[in-house]
Amino acid sequence: MAKKKPYVQYQEEVFAISRSKIENFVQCPRCFVLDRRHKVAVPSGPSFTINSAVDSLLKKEFDRHREAGTVHPVLKELGCDLVPLKNSNMDVWRENFKGVRYLHEPTNLEIFGAVDDLWVNADGEIVVVDYKATAKATPVEELGTERWHDAYRRQIEVYQWLLRQLGYKVSTTGYWLYETARNTADEFNQKLDFDARLIAYEGNTDWVEPTLDRIKDALDHDGLPWSGDDCEVCKFFDDRAFATSNQGEELYPHCFVCGEVKKKAIYGMPSGPLDESRFETMGCIVSIDSPNADWICRKCETGNDES
Repeated sequence: MAKKKPYVQYQEEVFAISRSKIENFVQCPRCFVLDRRHKVAVPSGPSFTINSAVDSLLKKEFDRHREAGTVHPVLKELGCDLVPLKNSNMDVWRENFKGVRYLHEPTNLEIFGAVDDLWVNADGEIVVVDYKATAKATPVEELGTERWHDAYRRQIEVYQWLLRQLGYKVSTTGYWLYETARNTADEFNQKLDFDARLIAYEGNTDWVEPTLDRIKDALDHDGLPWSGDDCEVCKFFDDRAFATSNQGEELYPHCFVCGEVKKKAIYGMPSGPLDESRFETMGCIVSIDSPNADWICRKCETGNDES
């Protein structure tokens, strides 16, 4: 597959943004712009091939019930009567790099994402469904406040928004069909047993379009946006710059506003004189209202907030 061209500032050509890239922007605008405009991608991790196998097998099962117009037995056991959606676009909507697509004209961004499945409720509304698989001692019954759980929520909401833009009647309620592999068995015997749970979620898509506006602004801006508060990639490179500079390598990060080399912010009373070219003293008393910047640029008074 040919590599996608990077975004060019103020380009008139339509630019495609996947659902996962929207999530990347939410997590860290700086990494997103480096990726989409400068072709500096965040290193990828290993593929979750077991999860992919579960997804593939579930799709085959639900496709049989889609053709027959019947409720999957697992859903019956879970007290759900939703029927898989029968639509000529399903194969495209579930295919990676194709998916459900919509051109957002105000930003000229074409948004797309591949769904796991779509069901239909008694009111004729499309219900967005996402398959999840994991292994725990007990079945997953609900989602928590973890960072990746918020990403799961936004995933469903983007699909809901896309389908509504195409004119479909979409339920605000989405579901995760969560398959939890039991890891408490005495032996493997070349098989895994799963416990299925259906977890409902009331989506709110109000954030999607404002986020697309922010994405467009970030892509057209001359500089780089700030990193996300919890971006481990940015934190790694900032910390790496400081560590290597202590070994004699001048690799301090540059200010994303003015381009000047930042200094390491030091709080409290230093035990001795500091190299003013590398460090900036921030005062002796730190209150809850004090800045908490690891790196500071005195030229434009900006910091990299790690709080």
